[in-house]
Formats: sequence, C-alpha cells, structure tokens
Amino acid sequence: MQTAAPKPRGTLKTWRYGFAVLGFVALGFAAPTCFAQAKSSPGIPEWVAMGLIALIFGVLVLARWRFHRLAVQAREGELGVRDRIESLERENAELLSALEQTREYAEHDGLTGLWNRRMIQERLRQEVNRSGREGTPLTVIMVDLDHFKNVNDTFGHAAGDLVLKEAAATFQRLVRSYDWVGRYGGEEFLLILPGTSFVGARRRAEELRMAVQAARTQYRETGLQITASFGAVSGFPSDSDSMLLASDTALYRAKANGRNCVMATEIEPAGRSAKPR
Repeated sequence: MQTAAPKPRGTLKTWRYGFAVLGFVALGFAAPTCFAQAKSSPGIPEWVAMGLIALIFGVLVLARWRFHRLAVQAREGELGVRDRIESLERENAELLSALEQTREYAEHDGLTGLWNRRMIQERLRQEVNRSGREGTPLTVIMVDLDHFKNVNDTFGHAAGDLVLKEAAATFQRLVRSYDWVGRYGGEEFLLILPGTSFVGARRRAEELRMAVQAARTQYRETGLQITASFGAVSGFPSDSDSMLLASDTALYRAKANGRNCVMATEIEPAGRSAKPR
C-alpha cells in the first residue's frame, strides 16, 4: 500500500535558496548605496556602512541556516511518518492473520481439519432452509467408526488419532465440492449432501463404507484396518433437528444389524411419515 507523503522539504529548500538569492541581490544594491552615503556625509564614519553591510550579511546567513534546520526537521518528520505508516500496515496485516487463524480454530476440528460440531450443525440448518426454498432433496449421513475404542485401548491414542485423520481424509476425498463433512464428536462424522435423493444417498453411503473398509492406516509396524456404520436420511426435511434424529436412528439400526453396513430412511414431504429402508 502506497501513501502520499507531504513534501515540505522541497518547499523549504526552494524558499531557502530564493531568500538567499534575494538577500544577496539586496546586499548588492545596498552596499554601494551605503558607501556612497558614507562618503557624501562627512559626519558618518565609513565603518558604520561596513557594519550595516555586515549586519545584513549576518541576517542572511542566519536566515539561511534557519531554513536549513527547518528543512532537516521536515525531512526527519517525513521519515517518521513513513516509518509509522509502515509499522501500522504491518500491525494491521498481523491482526488480520491472527483473526483468520482464530476463525479457523473456532470453526474447524483441530485434529482432522473438518468442520467442528457447531459449524456442521449450522451448515445443516442452512441446507435445510435452502432445501425448503428450492424444493430439492437433502441427504444427511451419520457415520460411526466401529469398535474404535479397541484401537485406542490396544495401540494407544496416537494410533486412534491417525485412524480418525485417515477416515476424515477418505470422506473429504470422495465428497463433492459443495458437500459438507464435519466431525460430530469422538469417532462420529456427519456428512451433508445437498440435492441428493434417497437412491443416491444409499449409493453414496455404500461407496463411503467400502472406502473406509479398504483403507489402511500404518502405525509403526502395524497396518490398522477399521470399518464404519452408516445411518443415512434423505428427503425434504422441515427442520435440522428432525434430520439429525432420523440419521441417528438409522445409525443405531446399522449398529444393531451387525455394524459395517448402511441403513437409510426416506423423509417424505410434510404430512407423510418417514420410511425406513
């Protein structure tokens, strides 16, 4: 960012040289006049004329020195202003960076980099509202990593963290650019797929399930393999809470059905009940 700086130094320099030239011109005219006056007036000693000339010359020198000092001070002030502007610009850039970092921490999960629970719920509310406005279906998939506690108990939490990050990376890799993926809590994830019908929801959930099952997480000398249960709900929801409840219920049925499977529910338009599939 460039800023216009004041230019008093150039103005003072112009005045300084202009005043000096004017003074020397005046001195050039005054000196002969003073000598002529001294010669024509016997009562006035010649040294008085010389003293007057010396006085005028001294005033000129003093004035020139004063203008020089003003120019130096103006230059120092200009440099000080520039330094302060640059300092303020740096501070502003640092504040913006800190603000962006704070926002990142407030909205994303620190381990996986996914949206955190608060933000994924907010995204769900926004997508439910858009689904209602545009009359398009909406799909939500709740995912739970099967027997995740065994990974932590057997290999430690460091291994568990790697498994969570690998699962998050798998989901992010397979969703569309306008889908939303968040860490809902612990080993649970929430996926929001706008514009996806019930048939598409089941197909996408099954693709995700197979990708998680095929993934391998390398921890030291051990390749860790996990599976996940999926509860999908699709349709035309009236609110986000009912969508979450339906997906959680479908996830519970998937766990009760032996885990590592997909259970889905279709939400009918208002006035008709949901259909488990």
